[in-house]
Amino acid sequence: MKIAEDQFRFEWFSGTGKGGQHRNKHQNCCRCIHEPTGITANGTNSRSREDNKLAAYNTCRSRVVAHFHKDKERFLAGDERIRTYHEPDNRVSDHASGFTDTYQNVVIKGDMSAVIEARSKAVR
Repeated sequence: MKIAEDQFRFEWFSGTGKGGQHRNKHQNCCRCIHEPTGITANGTNSRSREDNKLAAYNTCRSRVVAHFHKDKERFLAGDERIRTYHEPDNRVSDHASGFTDTYQNVVIKGDMSAVIEARSKAVR
């Protein structure tokens, strides 16, 4: 999955806790924020700014990928409404792909090929 690097914003801050003067005085800790989703990650383990920036970026990027992967799984699993069969209007609608056909073609004749083709195009 490709995520543009310009979607990430970096903030620098001082560390807290043990470490003495160097840790509390220098801004070596990095917070990486993915702007479109608001997902954040901190890099605070190293004394090096570059190491902390790289750690925060890698963690944030993996969280963003997991977030989008989870949404795609939910879409494929069909957590929302999948299909509506409406007899009075003689209509069958597949909500995931936006496909609509007559009730006779899909249900009575059993021709699901058009529904399956529309769903496979929607997933790509």
